Amino acid sequence: MPFKMFSLQTAQQVGWDVSILLRAFLLCLMLFHRNIRSFPYFTFYLLANLSTALVLIPIYHVYGTNSWTAYFVAWGIQAVMLCLRALAVAELCRLLLGRYRGIWSLAWRVLVSCVVLIVAYAWIYAALSPKHDLQTAVIAAGRALELAMAAVIVILFLFLRHYEVVSHASARFLALGFFLYSCVSVINFTFLEKYSHPYEDVWNAIGVFSYLLCLVLWAWALRRTVPRSVFGPPSLFAKGIYDRISPEMNARLRALNDYLTNLWNAEAPPS
Repeated sequence: MPFKMFSLQTAQQVGWDVSILLRAFLLCLMLFHRNIRSFPYFTFYLLANLSTALVLIPIYHVYGTNSWTAYFVAWGIQAVMLCLRALAVAELCRLLLGRYRGIWSLAWRVLVSCVVLIVAYAWIYAALSPKHDLQTAVIAAGRALELAMAAVIVILFLFLRHYEVVSHASARFLALGFFLYSCVSVINFTFLEKYSHPYEDVWNAIGVFSYLLCLVLWAWALRRTVPRSVFGPPSLFAKGIYDRISPEMNARLRALNDYLTNLWNAEAPPS
């Protein structure tokens, strides 16, 4: 058993080191191909993720993995990363739907509502839990938020396919990476909550290697320059422009967007 545990921890450490290198490589890739302006929130999430990974190394080395300092820093970072990951997913939704003002008006209201419900759920769950600690709140919020992100991405893909919306492959691959990581995280959080300490090493290892897969997917998505023009301006086009891009925006999508635009009283910018 000690040998197996040592092997798991060693593999986890190797995966952690490789993931740091991949994060740094992905940031350099984005800088080299000038994709930071196309994906600012994703860039900030990646930069914060890399920074926190570098911060945790000396904290674990100085205070140990079982200290209260490491506990609060690690779970606090986990909460911050959840929020930043949610912002990055929201950014992808905006990039893919933002040019349709009526549809995006509905989408961002749904996203904000989900955030409010998740925060309320985490607060109530932590208050009712016998432990009343930071870990319980983060696990509850993390599981709900990851599940919400996975559901949002599935709905987004179904919407794009149903209405035949033209979307750039880079955004789709980024969304797919977030979807895979969210699915693994939901399962991981559920097992961690139920089995707690016996499952922590496995939880950490699965989290590290699933994130490695996401990093590879994101690096593939951003291997080339993605001009901002492929997403269009995040606002409603004038009606005359709709006529010129009708092959891209079919009649059903236009009808839905016009209906939602009128519903939310979203005004089109001057052409």
